Amino acid sequence: MSLFRKLLGREGEDRAEAFLKKRGYRILERNYRTKSGELDLIALDRDTVVFIEVKTRTSDAYGAPELAVTARKQQRMIKAAFGYINRKKLHQVPCRFDVVAICEASEKEIAHIRNAFELDRTHL
Repeated sequence: MSLFRKLLGREGEDRAEAFLKKRGYRILERNYRTKSGELDLIALDRDTVVFIEVKTRTSDAYGAPELAVTARKQQRMIKAAFGYINRKKLHQVPCRFDVVAICEASEKEIAHIRNAFELDRTHL
């Protein structure tokens, strides 16, 4: 990954974190890594643990940023979330997956997609 992309991603995560904090989220973890994958942000929204993928693009030439959260990426996030849930013993706590999409060329700029995909707790 190029230095530009790393810096763009880090800047996007900073902006997403500020955006979420303004909406009452409490950030629990940032760049949580497991063997299975990485979770950009883990936050608490009232009583729900939220696993958040941040996608940042300079333009929408290749489509909206949220479209980059493919089924494969979702599965890696779910596996990493299982690890977090098990480590923190959060089996009974509600959780969800959100995506924060940032497109610098867009008027809207930041899109927050709540419940972007589902977690099947039968595998916990």
